[in-house]
Amino acid sequence: TIRASQLHGPADGPRLAVSFEPAGPADTLRRMVEACELSEREKQILDALIRGMSTKELALSLHISAYTVQDHIKSIFVKTGVSSRRDLVWRLFSRFGVV
Repeated sequence: TIRASQLHGPADGPRLAVSFEPAGPADTLRRMVEACELSEREKQILDALIRGMSTKELALSLHISAYTVQDHIKSIFVKTGVSSRRDLVWRLFSRFGVV
C-alpha cells in the first residue's frame, strides 16, 4: 500500500511525504479476487471457505443447493489453479499473504 500526504510549511513548492506499507489481508484478498476474475458469488464462497465452512453450511447460509456450491467451488479451483480446499488455502496464504 502506498500512502502520500502533503507537507505544510515554508517550501519552494509542493512537498509530499510518501510511505510504503505491506498490504493487509483484506487488500491482498481483494487483489487476488480481481486477478483471478472471481464473480461476486465466488468471492462470497471463497470468504466462507477461508473461515472453514462446509459445503452444507455454505448452501444453507446462501440459500442455494449444495450442488450449486460445489459448482462455484470447482470454478474457484479452476480460476486459482488449485485442486482442493487445502491447496486453495495454502495458495492464499503462501502467495497472497491471506489468512
